[in-house]
Amino acid sequence: MIYTLFNIYSIYSDLNFLIALLLLIFLLIPYIVLIFIAIWVYKDAKKKRINAAVWVLIVWITPFFIGFIRYLIFRKKTNSND
Repeated sequence: MIYTLFNIYSIYSDLNFLIALLLLIFLLIPYIVLIFIAIWVYKDAKKKRINAAVWVLIVWITPFFIGFIRYLIFRKKTNSND
């Protein structure tokens, strides 16, 4: 019976590790990528003399990197006018 309880604890411990790993992969890594994208958008918008704060907010608030795609499209339009 003690062996069975130890196996249950081992499975539970492995499950906690798996949940923590999944949280890391699906929540933390995209958040870090979004931070780097926001920094890049801010620097690029400042360089092109676009309102950087507004674009960073758009990139940060819109889900699934849609704001970043919008910025890239807007950036190409303003880049062709230079």
